[in-house]
Order: sequence, then C-alpha cells, then structure tokens
Amino acid sequence: MKPVSVYRVLTFILIPIAAMFGFMDLLFLISALANPAMLLIVFMFAAFVIYTFACLKFLGNGIDTGRPCKPSLRDWIKVNAYVSLFLGAMFFINANTILFMGETGLNNLIGQLRDAQPNMPARFSNAFFVTLLRGMSWFLLVVSIVLLTHIFLNFRVLKMYAHLFSEEKQEQ
Repeated sequence: MKPVSVYRVLTFILIPIAAMFGFMDLLFLISALANPAMLLIVFMFAAFVIYTFACLKFLGNGIDTGRPCKPSLRDWIKVNAYVSLFLGAMFFINANTILFMGETGLNNLIGQLRDAQPNMPARFSNAFFVTLLRGMSWFLLVVSIVLLTHIFLNFRVLKMYAHLFSEEKQEQ
C-alpha cells in the first residue's frame, strides 16, 4: 500500500476520536478554570484535535485536489504533531503500564483511588473498576498506535507534497 492510502485511512479513523476528545476538552476546560494544573491536559487534547482536522484539510484540499495550500497549514500540522506525538507516547506508556500490571497491583491502585473518593457508590466493586480500567487502557493503546503511526506517516507525506506549500504557486 502507498503511504498516502494508509495516511488517508488513519486520518479518517482519527476524526471521530478527535471529535470525542474535542468534546472532552471543552469539559476539561471548564474544570481547568478552577484547577490550573489541568490546563496542560486541555492544551494537549486541543493540539491533538487541531492536528487531526488540519491533516484532514491538507488531505482534502491539498493531496486530493492538488491545489496549493497555505504554508501556515504546514506549520499548524507540524507544531501540533509534536504535541500529539508526546500525547500518543504518554497514552502508549500509560496503557502498557496498566495492561502489564498484575491483578494485585491493579486492586491496590483501585483501592487507593476509592479511598480518595469517599462519595463513591458502594455498589461498584473493585472488579468492575479493574475491568473498566483495562478496557480504557486497550482503547488508549489502539489510539496511541494509530496516532503515532499517523504522525510518522504525516511527516513523510508532508515531504512528498512539499510543492503544495510553495510560495510561488500561491502568488500566481
């Protein structure tokens, strides 16, 4: 398969994930106003959403039609790709940590989290939270693999289609 075909498929896989993260980002932004430490998470999620939709614009307006793109689009893609690379690496590391953690370690972690939240309903067992945590870890592992692959392909595709960002074509 050509890199552009894989790039196209991965871009369309990332679109619904980016939309979901964009909605989550709005919710995190509201809570980040009270807790400034969450602003870093808000920034990283926003960068991922901007990266995904900028890549979609590049795919639709540049690669598919062959029309020239603004050089600022390439800059938006590159800058947000670096932040998304960090986000994808963190997702990958955290998901692997949880997935390879033993049953005892997970139960201890869940116990500590439940002790920190005294208002948690008693009907949710530790087994439920372990299952939920493992499910989220598998999801984040898949997202991180797709995102990291997309970012590395993105840099190759940007190099292949560098002529679409040239200044001379824009002025004609």
